[in-house]
Amino acid sequence: MANIIDPFGESEVSDYSHLFKEFGLSPLKPLLAKIKNPSFTMKRGILFAHRDFDKFLAAAKAGKKVAVMSGIKPTGKFHLGSKMTAEDIIYFQKEFKAKVFYCIADLEAYFDNGVSLEDSRATAVDNVADLLALGLDEKKAYIYKQSNELDVLRLAQLFAKKVTTNMMKAIYGQKDIGLYNAALIQAGDITLPQTEKFGGPKQVLVPVGVDQDPHMRLVRDLTKRLDRKLFLPASTYHKFFRNLEGESKMSKRKPLAMLTMSDSKSELKAKIVNALTGGRDTAEEQRKLGGQPDKCVIFELLAYHFQPDNKKLAGRRSRCESGKMLCGQCKEEVLEIIGDRLKVHQAKKAKLLKKAKKIVENA
Repeated sequence: MANIIDPFGESEVSDYSHLFKEFGLSPLKPLLAKIKNPSFTMKRGILFAHRDFDKFLAAAKAGKKVAVMSGIKPTGKFHLGSKMTAEDIIYFQKEFKAKVFYCIADLEAYFDNGVSLEDSRATAVDNVADLLALGLDEKKAYIYKQSNELDVLRLAQLFAKKVTTNMMKAIYGQKDIGLYNAALIQAGDITLPQTEKFGGPKQVLVPVGVDQDPHMRLVRDLTKRLDRKLFLPASTYHKFFRNLEGESKMSKRKPLAMLTMSDSKSELKAKIVNALTGGRDTAEEQRKLGGQPDKCVIFELLAYHFQPDNKKLAGRRSRCESGKMLCGQCKEEVLEIIGDRLKVHQAKKAKLLKKAKKIVENA
């Protein structure tokens, strides 16, 4: 099966190793020795590829100013994909003293999802509260709305002079003009940290899912065409984790097949109970042959999000593969693990909603 990469639609990767040759990505693993405290997603190979991350590392090690750029489209609750990217930027903020630029992509929400700027504001407050609860230091960050950031819109117009319709079709396929415009605005977002307003050219890192690489290829090409003094933005890529049905990546497009950081205990239970596992047809068969954790969404949730302890994760794999643990027992245990994590997160978030509202109002 061929790899399908579409930043505005459904993407599917059947073989990550092909992406290195297909898109010119570089493997992240050789760089881990240069990082004092690699994140657990790096060590597990979830964060697996990059473009120019070595240059970002060198700049940070030399004490130069560096930045990390990300954002969220305010169209719904903070799901696990949003969480993964948020944890990436928080890690880079703390580990490399990078200033965070976080975009509330309200214009992209309008172009891609038809969400009005007014309707996206309340969602943005909720999303930013999640971001703060995960540990972002807002004092070392610049959080803004696309619709209010004139420098981003100015850059998008400058970039528009550097592209043709055929060029955009080659990257994204036949799309609505609004989506092409959204891609150019996103290029403005990624270039914003290098403007004079924020100290001029510097190494900027953009942590993304591999489905967003077309955007990175576009903005790197446009950066070359716009100003030779600017650094090409660097990027890191994480692998997809499947939705609860075991299909594609977890996304807002299938709300009942994703977990969000706002799920209640009853919502979480209903989703976990119905999630795909790697269990056998019968309990007797599973006790005899063992389960198949590599096919199991529940195990994937732990590996990607909720069990950073390698020994505990290995222990669960062993109990599953040996047939000592059936899927029902595993789901009960995982429900408690995730439920406890969400309970703590939601308590933190509730205390930060006022701060988030103020941030969004001033963004």
